[in-house]
Order: sequence, then structure tokens, then C-alpha cells
Amino acid sequence: MNLMFRKNFREQKSGVASKTSKACANRHASKRASREQGYTPMEEHHYRTHLFFNPSRCSYAQAAEDMDEPRCGPMTGAGGEPLPPLQSSAISPPMTESDLPQPLVVRTPSVSMMKWPTTPSPTKTTPTRQVSFNYGNGNTETARTLSGLERDCFIIPVHSLDRFLPAGVPMPKPPANGNSLDRKSQGNLHVMEVPDPKLCVLCHLMSPLEPIDPVLESPLVQPLFKQRVTAGELLSEISQSKTAVTGMLLANMERNAEFPFISYYVINTSQTNPVMFYNNIRTASLTKFDPRQLRYTAAHTLDLYTEVASICRPPVHEIGVSLTKTHTSTTGYMVSVYKVFEGDDREKFERNWLYWTGARMIYRYLPAAAGLRRISLHKSLSPKGDKMYILICECCNLLSDVTVCALILPALRARLTGYTGIFRPIQTF
Repeated sequence: MNLMFRKNFREQKSGVASKTSKACANRHASKRASREQGYTPMEEHHYRTHLFFNPSRCSYAQAAEDMDEPRCGPMTGAGGEPLPPLQSSAISPPMTESDLPQPLVVRTPSVSMMKWPTTPSPTKTTPTRQVSFNYGNGNTETARTLSGLERDCFIIPVHSLDRFLPAGVPMPKPPANGNSLDRKSQGNLHVMEVPDPKLCVLCHLMSPLEPIDPVLESPLVQPLFKQRVTAGELLSEISQSKTAVTGMLLANMERNAEFPFISYYVINTSQTNPVMFYNNIRTASLTKFDPRQLRYTAAHTLDLYTEVASICRPPVHEIGVSLTKTHTSTTGYMVSVYKVFEGDDREKFERNWLYWTGARMIYRYLPAAAGLRRISLHKSLSPKGDKMYILICECCNLLSDVTVCALILPALRARLTGYTGIFRPIQTF
């Protein structure tokens, strides 16, 4: 009986092996055929661009061991001595690539695709330019300020025009004679030259506070409220120092969010050195959120960004205008955070930013009741390591009816290309 079973098992095994070998041969043949047709099998793909951004959180024991190396990363762009917090500075000297701040997490070296331009001398009065695109029947653009625009438009700095001009849109050519545009070469594409505001953006992303010793944590303590008060005090100190043109503190409107609070600052590079401002904010953040005093720890990510592209609807406000003047009682924001591997921020990838950021979906399918005003894409200026992108969508009527995002928000998250949340400004200057 045992011999019979063994015999049958051997025969069945050989038959299964033959079938398996035939299936493997067919699979390899299909792979070869797909390669010949220009397609690659699914298992050979390596998706390296879109990451689900999740800040790393370490315990207090690890923080105590790494006390010499703060969680916010090394201080760069300055000398060996720490800078006094929130110190007002005069007109800054020209910046070089070595002065740019390093990322706040350990990242491998990379080649910077975007360099911060050096500050021109006071004698030169030829600023760089930005271009805005809109469609119309006229042949020339008569408006000289963004506030005079009456149609939706793109605003793209010239230094990033070749990388962030949406794919499929022809590269605009300079006019042949004066202010008139060549209709044959431009078509319905209108180009308007406006002065470069020379602004830089700093974003401070904060993860939720976690207790150092959960056993001794009081149930009456509200870590979210404590974090909000501390972040508000930091924003007030920056406002009093007059080092930033404008800023705001955004609070997440959802529970258990990865980033409950985000601080957003706009810096005038002709008056304040962005690297010094970055170091001052970093030093002040480490002091305000010191785990030894708060008995709570959190992950802080600070980076300098430049606005590489934006979609605006009238009335269009300059990026340096005080947010207190432009905000209403129902203004809200949809913020998306993305991170890509070093070297993956290629021209083809960045020219398709309307798709992988979801800006095209927001512009087309966000209900009109939300009052869309501006969609801005920011790219980090870190010369080394992974690159971060932040998409900020401003809606003037978002807080009056938050259900307008009931469909668009799950659709953005279903793509798993970054973190997306709804925020409301709780403090501005």
C-alpha cells in the first residue's frame, strides 16, 4: 500500500513538474514578447518616485542618546557659534550653493537641480521675471500687475520655466517687436512680464506630541492644545522680529493627523538672509519644543522652498501680501506633502506636476462653492538628498461648507502619492 502511494505520488509530482515547466516557459515567452513590443513586465517595475510621506518618530531614549545631534538636523549655512533666536538682520550678503541649508533628516548626497540665485548688487535694476499664461481674444496683454488680471492664469518663474511648464504647452518665445506678440508663434497664449518679488518660503511640519513616559502621563493633559500654544508663541516671536514678510499657523481639521500643525513663512531675500532665518527658526523650535521641559517629543521638519509654479484665479494677490489682508473668516487650505528619491526630480517628472500632485484634479473637479483662489507648488531648496514638494490649495469658502471636499479628498489620497489634509489658519501676521 505504501509503495503504491509512493508510486502514484512520484508520477503526480512529475506531472506537476512538467506542467510547471511548461507554465514557466510560457511566462518567459510572454515576457520576451512584451519586451519586443516595448512593454515591461509588471514585476520588473521599480516605483521610486512617489512615496507616502510618514515622518519618523523616535523614542525619548534614542533622543537622549542622540542629544549631541538634534532631531531637527545639523545646523548649516552659518559659523560654528549658534545664532541668537529671531534676530533682525540688514540686507544680506550674496549667497552661494554651500550656504544653502541641509535637509533636516539624514539624506545621501545628490546634485541640486535648483539653485538659489545670488542677490544682485544695488546698482543693477534689471530683475528677473515671471510669466503668466491665460487665454483671450486680444493680441497683447495690457495688465502690468497681477491684480489687473481677469482670467485664470499660470504663474511660473523664468528660471523654472523649462522644468515646470506643463507638458504639451509650447515654450513661449520672446516677442519680435516690442510689446506685441507674434500670433503665429504664440497662438492664444498670452505672456505678461512682472517683476520678481525675490521671496522664499519656509515650512515647518510638526508631528503630534508623544509623551516621554506614557505611564506617568496625566489624563487631564491635552498634548494637542499644548502644541498649539507653543507653536503660536513661536509664530508671535517671529512676527515681532520683523524678519518674515508674512506667515501663518495652519491647524489640521482631522483627528489623528500626521501633521496636526504646519507653520508657513514668506521671506524677502533682499532684506533677510534665508539661511540665517532658517537657523534662527531651527534654534527657536528646539528651545520651544524641548522634550526636557515639555515632557513630550515630536518630529519637526523644516525646509526652505521656492514657489516653482502656481495657478491663480482673480482676484490675484502677490505672494508677499500680508495673509491677514487676503484671508476671510471662511478661508481654508488643502495641503499635500510629497517626497521623491534623489535624482528622480527629472524634467519629465516635473513637467507632469499637474497630474502626480493632483492639481489638475483639484482645478477641474473641486466644486465652485469652495471658492478656489490659488494652487501653489513649492520645491525644497536642499542641494543634497531627497527632494520635497508641497502643494498648497487656497479656498476662500472652504470652512463655510467642508463637505465640498468630501469627494476630492478621498480621490487624492487613493493615489498614495503623498500626505494630504485640510487645514484652517488659526494665527496669521
